[in-house]
Amino acid sequence: MIVSPSRRLRIYGAVATLALIATYMHTRPRWNESPFEYARDYYESVTNYFGGPVFNNTLYSEGNAHMVNQYYNSSNPCANFPDTDGVMLVMKTGATEVFDRMPTHLLTTLKCLPDFLIFSDMEQQVGPYHIYDALAEFEESAKAHNSDFDLYRDQKECPVSQKSCVDAKRDGQKAWNLDKYKFLPMMEQTWRMRPGRDWYIFAEADTYIFWANIVHWLKKESRLSPREKLYLGSRSFIGGTPFAHGGSGYILSGALLKHLIEYHPGMVKQYNVKGAHECCGDLMLAQALEEYENVKIRQVWPMINGEKPSTLPYGPGHWCEPILSMHHMNAEEISSVWQFEQTRKTDRTLLIKDLYEGLIKPKMQVSRQNWDNLSDDVCYLNPDPEAQLRADAHMRERKKNEDEMNDVEKEAWKSPENCAKVCGSQDVPDEDEWDLNPIVARKDDEPGTANDTELAEDTSPSDAAAREEWKKSLNEKKRNRSCFQYRWHEEVCCTAKSFKLGAPKAAPDDSNTNAKWVSGWHLKGINDWIDAMGECKKPAWKSPES
Repeated sequence: MIVSPSRRLRIYGAVATLALIATYMHTRPRWNESPFEYARDYYESVTNYFGGPVFNNTLYSEGNAHMVNQYYNSSNPCANFPDTDGVMLVMKTGATEVFDRMPTHLLTTLKCLPDFLIFSDMEQQVGPYHIYDALAEFEESAKAHNSDFDLYRDQKECPVSQKSCVDAKRDGQKAWNLDKYKFLPMMEQTWRMRPGRDWYIFAEADTYIFWANIVHWLKKESRLSPREKLYLGSRSFIGGTPFAHGGSGYILSGALLKHLIEYHPGMVKQYNVKGAHECCGDLMLAQALEEYENVKIRQVWPMINGEKPSTLPYGPGHWCEPILSMHHMNAEEISSVWQFEQTRKTDRTLLIKDLYEGLIKPKMQVSRQNWDNLSDDVCYLNPDPEAQLRADAHMRERKKNEDEMNDVEKEAWKSPENCAKVCGSQDVPDEDEWDLNPIVARKDDEPGTANDTELAEDTSPSDAAAREEWKKSLNEKKRNRSCFQYRWHEEVCCTAKSFKLGAPKAAPDDSNTNAKWVSGWHLKGINDWIDAMGECKKPAWKSPES
């Protein structure tokens, strides 16, 4: 049957009308829904699409869109967690801080670990997790007349929360004094409770461990054997004695911990008494390892690091190196770094540069008021003798001699604006300024000149090679830049050979303009250095140094 065009149009029109009526009847009841219901339906649609709880990634910004995903899928946080078989985490905390610091760990990295130990200076319970008292077997005779144990006794007598008792007394030094006694008893209890592991990683409640990196390094890149006696960490010195800084985290091989505990039964008691005359537990551990095992720390810095993302000195020596640990991390910072790891667009080795590009670069700006970006490598002081005496001793030690200064540096102390010019004076030309001898176009009807021959010679192959050498020279200058940022306060200008974000400072109470803190970043110099460095061709894994 042949349908006429006019009839066909009437049929199409009727179908379209019915479709519009059906759409209207379906959508009209939803016009009065609350915004909350719309948001709920949006969330459910996104969640169903991704297959789990999905939220906006609060770290995501235009500045790091190439690094992290826009959404945070928290349905399977341990999907890419490494196999930690043979690796034991031992975390040390204190009763005065455990409920402030440990919950965030337990909600992030620790929930992916099949086993770990937490030691404190009091036996406690945080949900299903038990906190062991490292000092439970400490000799009563050693505690009895030692004021360092006043807090230990007070904690047991506190009838309410430890935080309430501590806040009432406001004496944080007591917790520090008690902390040093935990180290060696903790070693003894760890071996007794979890013997036979290959590696023991010791960390504190404000330490963050990058598990994918540290496990890969221990099991493959380090080429170390847990059957050797090894003591690894970030090396510090007190009184000439090298030791692994406790807050940065440190690692003992199973062979070393086994021999230390099983072959020297009186060692812990000896150092329990010695603790009253020493400053620090990590130092005493190093002393015991050298005395009884003849083992000294092997340096793993900067991979095992005592800084955090906002204080890391990004730049030479802190760029292509993988990061294994960080220190001084508060609960919010621990959560943010975990979120960064969870939402990265790649699973390749996480480098120090990635922390900068993902977490710090989006927050960088030309300057900040009431801010300390920790610049202190080279300082420029008011030459007035009284002003020199007022300056901090640390700044005086780092001041540049006047006979070594250029004209810009001699004026740097006078104002934040003058201070900013120091880094600017190290700038090198941009690539679009590299054409030293541009050829000026000549009209067709103009006669040629001898200069045309000279200009042609400037663009010869030999000249191109010279320009390439000049380009390499300028890139080398960019890589060797020694001024990335500045800080000005009380007529003292200090610059830094690396770039850091830093932290806020309180605004001055009075109108004294010299009392303000001003920090600035030479963004052009920073970006020039990054461009000149290029991509990291491979992770710069460090071999432990004796």
